[in-house]
Formats: sequence, structure tokens, C-alpha cells
Amino acid sequence: MAQSVIDLFQQLARNEFGFFERLQTVSEIMSANVPTVSSEVSIGDMIGRRDPLIVGSMAVIDAAKGDVIGLLKHTTILRCLPRYVNTLKESDRDRNILTTNVCDLATRRSPHVSPSASPLDVLEIMVRQNCDCVLVFDDPHDLRGVITPVSFASAMLLYYRVFQTLQPLQRLRLVDLDSDLSLDEIFCRGAQTARDVMSQAATVPAREPVATAVKLMQECALGHLPILDERNQVTGVVSRNDILMALQPPSHPGILDHSADLPPLIDLLASGQEPALSEPISSVAKGRLISVSPTARLADVLIKLAETGRDIVIVQDDTQILGTISLTDIVRVFRTLMRLQSFKTV
Repeated sequence: MAQSVIDLFQQLARNEFGFFERLQTVSEIMSANVPTVSSEVSIGDMIGRRDPLIVGSMAVIDAAKGDVIGLLKHTTILRCLPRYVNTLKESDRDRNILTTNVCDLATRRSPHVSPSASPLDVLEIMVRQNCDCVLVFDDPHDLRGVITPVSFASAMLLYYRVFQTLQPLQRLRLVDLDSDLSLDEIFCRGAQTARDVMSQAATVPAREPVATAVKLMQECALGHLPILDERNQVTGVVSRNDILMALQPPSHPGILDHSADLPPLIDLLASGQEPALSEPISSVAKGRLISVSPTARLADVLIKLAETGRDIVIVQDDTQILGTISLTDIVRVFRTLMRLQSFKTV
């Protein structure tokens, strides 16, 4: 029997929407508009006149066969940008990098899943492999979509906007998870403040050199670092993209290795061609500081991330930093919910 709009809204009102129960495959939340680039294209042709910061990861497609060859990561694009073209500092390296073929920089064994894969499968890949882009296809000739952390954040935000009614938050007990509560009710009632889902923040003093931030990011597997002033107050945020933009095209071949988000620090130091490493970290930070209180609802955090286009917010109480919430943290929250759903349906 066809369901009327009235019936649907009545289900919503009775908390019977069953969002997490109905979310069965990645095809339901993936983006079908996949950024692609032909295997015949060079880095210079691909970037063109566009701002490289808004050029995300792209699937590389074989120009002759139409197959998916691999993934050109956003971080790889940033680390290959020339800095001094048409200036007095221009070098052969600046010109040559623009002629590099995209195939030479693509990750050939990029993670991918079938359109029928469960969201939990993708979440596990993202968390375990620390990746932020998973292609969706069965046949390399037929690229169906792409999943990113934004896919899950958008789905969660849509859920809040369509379904959730504001109500006092409650702390659930373990016994509640074994009850007849739907996952929607569990999601609404428990662990939904910024304090509940934030990660402990690693910070860097504003006067520390870029090299210190690179080392800290590599050791802690972080993509962002809050910056502290002399009074230990947060004044900004530096991202790995900020650092990649600040580093000139390196002469050391190993630094172009696209398997890591940042070039290995020892390679950067050995190249002797990176004066930016000694600059204070505050001089390269471009990220705008966005903060929330520890009692802010997760829905409000998602709205800030969506409206600003950023992928991290600072959780602070007055001037004291308590933690950070990134899109990676949202992925972990979603994974926990999907794991609960898998347990409740066994």
C-alpha cells in the first residue's frame, strides 16, 4: 500500500521514522556527482585558474578505456603546486610540476566499495585507513559515486532537521541499549553534546616553528592543531592544508610521495629547500577559529560545520580549550550508531 504524506508525518511525530534502520546501503547517502579527471591531463591543465583549496580529491579515469585508474588526493594536489611561477624566484621545478601527468600522482589502490555495501563497511574503512574519500563502484567502467565524511555529516544533519524534536538530553545506561528502544530514540536521548563526542586537543604555541607542527601532526595523526598565544588562549587553527600550501615545491623526490598526508619531516629537513619550516606556525595558519561550548548539541556543531565549510570546531569553556570536533569525529559517532544498529538487528 502506498504511504501518504499524512501517514509519514504521523510516523515522525510518533518517533517511528526509523532513520538508522532504513539506512541499509551507501548508495542512499553517497554523492553521485563524482569529481573526475582524464588520465591525459596534466596538473597544470587540471587546476587551471581555479583556487586549489577548493579542488578536492578526484577520480582519475583512463582516457582510452573509461576505467577508474585511481584517486588523486587533495593533499597531493596541494603539495605539488608551484609557488613562484612568473616571479623572480621562478625555477625549473615550478614550471615542470605543472606538466606532471595526473596518473603519476594518483593512488592506484584507493579504497572503494560496492553500491550495495553497508554504511558501516565504509565507516570502518575511513577510520582504520584514515582516509576521507571512498569511491563507489562494482565495475571500474561504471563509477557510481563517492563517500566522504561530509556524506555522513550531511545525513546526520538532515536527520536532525527532519526528525528530531528538541527535548532534555538524558544519559543512557547500558541496560537501555538492550531494551526495545529504537536506535532513533537512543540517538535522540544520549551522548549528544559537544563534550560527549569531542577529541582531546593537541595544541601548538604560536611562536613554534612550522617543523614542530608537522612533527606533532605526524606523531598524533592529526589534520588540525589549535594555536595558543602567550596566555594559553586559542587564537587560531592550522591545518595540514595550510602547511602544504606554505611549503614550496620540494626538490627531494620522496616528498612527493602521496601515501602520506604530509611529507615526512626528515625528508623535508634533508632537502634543505624548505625555509618555511623555520617560520612561526601562526604565520601560515589560514583557518578561521570556530568554537562551541561543551554543552552545545551535536546538531548545532553539525550546522556550524555545514554553514562554514570547515571540518573542525574548537570546544572551549570561556577561554579554556577542552577539545576539538572534526568530521573524523562525526564519522566515529556514526560508526558507533551503525554498530549498535547491527547488534540490535541480530
